[in-house]
This record gives sequence, C-alpha cells and structure tokens, in this order.
Amino acid sequence: MKETNYSLIITDLEKRILIQGLTLLKNKQINENKKYDFIDDLIIKACDAPAIQNKKKHFYEER
Repeated sequence: MKETNYSLIITDLEKRILIQGLTLLKNKQINENKKYDFIDDLIIKACDAPAIQNKKKHFYEER
C-alpha cells in the first residue's frame, strides 16, 4: 500500500512550539519507561524541514 505524505505550512514560532511539545512528550515517555524512538524521528524531521520562500505572484494591471 502506498504511504501518504503530508506537508504543513507553519511559522517559525509554530515550528519551535511543535519541537518543544515533542521534546516534552519524549521526556514523559522516558520517565514512564516507554518507547520513544518514533518521537526522535519526528523531532529530527521537524528540525530538518526546509523553509519555503514566499512566492508572490505579480499581477499586472492593463492600462
């Protein structure tokens, strides 16, 4: 079965909040002696996600 990929458009602040939340979840999993490898993978993906430049389309008026 084909895997579905998703992309989110978030601001820098939202990215930092997401990473902080994942880190807190990871620490909670460690304290409860549960697996946390998948959370590490998500943190790495979030940190390494490329920034998208704002592409502004130019609309020219006819005169």
